[in-house]
Amino acid sequence: MRLLIAEKPSVAQEIAAVVGADKRHSGYLEGNGWLVSWCYGHLVELADPSAYDPALCKWELDALPILPEQFRTVVGQSTKNQFERIKGLMARTDVTELVEATDAGREGELIFRLVYDKAGCKKPFSRLWLSSLEQSAIRGALEARKPGKDYDLLYEAARCRQQADWMVGMNLTRLYSKVYDRRLPVGRVQTPTVALVVQRDREIANFQPVKYYVVTADFGGFSGSAKVPTERQAEELMERCRGADGYVTRVTEKAVVKKPPELMDLTALQREANRLRGYTALETLDTLQQLYEAGLVTYPRTDSRYITEDMRQTAEELLKELAGSGLLPAGHQHDIGRVVNDAKVTDHHALLPTGEVTPERMDKLKGQQQDILKVVISSFGRATAENYEYTATEVLLDLEGEAFKAHGQMIRESGWRDFDTDLRRRLGIQQEEKDQEDLLPRLHEGEIYPVQAMHTAEKQTQPPKAYTEDTLLAAMEQAVKRIDDSGEIPDTAGLGTPATRAGIIESVIRSGYLRRTGKQILANDMGKTQVEVVTEELRQPDLTASWERSLSAIQAGTLAPETFMGEIKAFLRSHVEAVKLFHDPAEARDTFQRTERRRVDMGICPCCGRIVRDYPKSYACEAVKDGECGFVIWKKIAGKEITPLQAQQLIAMGTTDLIKGFVSTRTGKKFDAKLVLDDNKETRFEFAQQTAKRR
Repeated sequence: MRLLIAEKPSVAQEIAAVVGADKRHSGYLEGNGWLVSWCYGHLVELADPSAYDPALCKWELDALPILPEQFRTVVGQSTKNQFERIKGLMARTDVTELVEATDAGREGELIFRLVYDKAGCKKPFSRLWLSSLEQSAIRGALEARKPGKDYDLLYEAARCRQQADWMVGMNLTRLYSKVYDRRLPVGRVQTPTVALVVQRDREIANFQPVKYYVVTADFGGFSGSAKVPTERQAEELMERCRGADGYVTRVTEKAVVKKPPELMDLTALQREANRLRGYTALETLDTLQQLYEAGLVTYPRTDSRYITEDMRQTAEELLKELAGSGLLPAGHQHDIGRVVNDAKVTDHHALLPTGEVTPERMDKLKGQQQDILKVVISSFGRATAENYEYTATEVLLDLEGEAFKAHGQMIRESGWRDFDTDLRRRLGIQQEEKDQEDLLPRLHEGEIYPVQAMHTAEKQTQPPKAYTEDTLLAAMEQAVKRIDDSGEIPDTAGLGTPATRAGIIESVIRSGYLRRTGKQILANDMGKTQVEVVTEELRQPDLTASWERSLSAIQAGTLAPETFMGEIKAFLRSHVEAVKLFHDPAEARDTFQRTERRRVDMGICPCCGRIVRDYPKSYACEAVKDGECGFVIWKKIAGKEITPLQAQQLIAMGTTDLIKGFVSTRTGKKFDAKLVLDDNKETRFEFAQQTAKRR
């Protein structure tokens, strides 16, 4: 009898259907010589510090650092029954072999090994490595499974990651929380992620816009423009050039060829879904997991953007089926060779739809599932399509001694961009204006074009844009670029992995360090303060990126786990002692409070004259917590996030500008209104007709 352990019940059921285990029991299935059970994710976790010493229940600086020689594990109360069930199945005398079928990756390996070790099992096991839950893929993986020992290095990397994160989180969270006398979670990936957002917010806040003016001359059929620094210069230029002739002094044409984007890995899909639909990274991952368990996409948690040579024929056939069924635009010449590269595929190939995808199955999916599957399908067609080719033209005209420029481009081959256009149509998204090409008439040097009209526009330089989930994922993915002696960038290192980044973002938002405002991800005051009080090395991504490189080296067999763990322990000993030595708790608490006061000042309370602060869910008078004042502006009103600028305007002036996008709780319809403070200093809506009556 063989016992197969999957990670989730849904995956276990798909495998059980293939092996013929059709008899149901509590917590497992049986049949045809197979027992099939599952783990519900992590059944076994690392124990809390109190498991080593009951005195460690209390957080004390003198007890740090906590560095176990041998890590202990525990089974949670919510998962105890399933663990005991699996342990019993492992102990059955008729079970002679185990099959590990948890998710094919670092975390899946850890989940199985912890259960196997905790149960005290010594029976041999093989590894089932699945990239798809299609029945044909399951059968192939069952035939190709390998001895469990072939994945020992993967397990060592997973074990080191878990234990290192435990030590860093437990020690640094307790350290900084005690020093600053408040709960202050610190993590090797979370803290530099918060620092990225804090730094961007600071750049935006400190940005000083510079005005400039753009003077545009209409030459009839096309226009050219010139940029000048002052309004006076713009007016003088307009006056001088009005009614004059423009002389074409240079025409530059450049043929541009753009290759299609690569196939998608998890991070690329999360970015695209956020950009197109505003889905969070976690929403995309959860939806993708549902599609995977339904057999409609390949393994989600991949970091590869290529497929292997042995997949070429299957991929070509799949492309034909998708185009033939109307799920991809027809009439394109696809080249699978663009996406085949064995050297760039590690644990899993790129995200692909499976042969189970049909228009009928697509129609049965929920809205979010449909959206994500459409993006995966489109990326497959796009990555293998023709190049996008166009001619870019720049024209320089002399107008009364001033250089005016005109730009345009002519598409020669739309190629892979057809798939972007088609995807937007399928998602019901209006085409962006920048996707419409600017055409210029055929112009030649020496030609003269009289000015038909002139106008000027005031502009100003723009600050960096706040992070969205899309751009934050990109920043996390390429947090560190290593430059070699030649000036080249041979590799990059990121914060976390494709599989963990969504959880990291959600975690720092739950902790109150960051918040979502529409699509933007902004830093809360707690996050700004945390970044200011921790040491520089914890803020920078270099440390955690180097650890990720070390974990990869452990998995490759080029670094001993003991060496890595020794380095982590040495770092923690040094860091804990340095913070203890150079931070006086009383002074540190005072610094924290001064920093906090400086960061959250929103204005003067209109009720009592004290300070209005920026709290996680509201802008409220600092006296509210003592019951001495009741002034509060909630951060979300009628489904709309109220920005700090709008709150400051309301506090200072008693009214905001018109805010668009409120949603009625009664009808669900959107409406626009101002926020105003009434005579009792409570927030209410004011609509356009009310404003008109007051006037």
